Amino acid sequence: MRATLASAAVARYAGRFVWLELDFDKPVNQPFIARHGVTFTPTLFVLDPADERATATKFGGLTLSELNQFLDQGERSVKARTSGPATAALARGDEMLGRNQRTEAVAAYREALRLASPDWPERNHAISSLVTALSAVREYQACAETAAEKAPTIPRDSTFAAIVRVGLGCANGGRPATWAEAAGKILEPLAAEAVALPSALRDERFQLFQQLMYAAQTRGDNATVKRWGEQWLAEIEATKPADDDERSALDIARVDAADIMEEPARVIPALVASERAMPNNYNASLRLAQMEKEAKRYDNAVAACDRGLAHVTGPAARTWLLEIKAEALVGKGDLATARRVLEAALQSAQTIGTEGMRENHIRRITQAIAEINGQP
Repeated sequence: MRATLASAAVARYAGRFVWLELDFDKPVNQPFIARHGVTFTPTLFVLDPADERATATKFGGLTLSELNQFLDQGERSVKARTSGPATAALARGDEMLGRNQRTEAVAAYREALRLASPDWPERNHAISSLVTALSAVREYQACAETAAEKAPTIPRDSTFAAIVRVGLGCANGGRPATWAEAAGKILEPLAAEAVALPSALRDERFQLFQQLMYAAQTRGDNATVKRWGEQWLAEIEATKPADDDERSALDIARVDAADIMEEPARVIPALVASERAMPNNYNASLRLAQMEKEAKRYDNAVAACDRGLAHVTGPAARTWLLEIKAEALVGKGDLATARRVLEAALQSAQTIGTEGMRENHIRRITQAIAEINGQP
């Protein structure tokens, strides 16, 4: 997203917007993160400077054209809160989503679609927002079924790709339930269409690969998992990163693909090269440590964790690195040291500002300590 924001095509917004970037893991930013319900990156908002009301909200990245639409939409909502009942409901949904009032956002998006005329220009945006909000509140059946109903008739563009990706993710999360299988049968071929769209954002396409692999994995279709994984890795390797942010994003995708394919050693050389290129970036060390551990190269994993810990910027990353280190130590059979590392991880986890993330880490670490304590 930084490269998109730096594009000359965005220059026309100079003087109309003030850009603010916040590190998700730094403690000083946690009040804002919690207030707006940010659970992953990137998350983008247009905020009304008068009251910090979110006039546009987007989970995930945007293409340049989508960014222009997003900013224009946010600006319109700041200047004029209503321009028809459907548009007003849509703006209310974006505001609720930006306030972390996700159930209320779902209701507002549904109201917008109920009130809209058949030719309402914001219809597809509203569908995408509704599906995303349904996923956020874990209404997976409604999310998958809404996507399966609406996506087939939507023009094949980046909004179509986003709806299909979120909907297939919800269906995958509900398998093997009957409703999930039915929605998946509609959404999987649409996802195969979406992943080939030139208009789809690369990050969106990568997530589509991931969901297609998950769908095949749930069926035990290893050949299809392999086919999508090979295609995904080929695209990753063909992409020359423009900067360290892009390199990190590609490494995350590498790890995801290799993890689903259960081929961790395959991506280790590329991750080693990334760590050398970004020696002060804890993310590079973390991703390498993940794959070294999965490849059962435990000493290498511990060393990568220690390098990452030397540059970590916040408690969530510190906790994650300590957990990986402890898992590698367990793999080596050094349970006493693993227990001490997990105790340090637990202390770190207790300082994570985001409640859901904090509780997930604490639960996972507590279980890992209990398992070590139960071993002879």
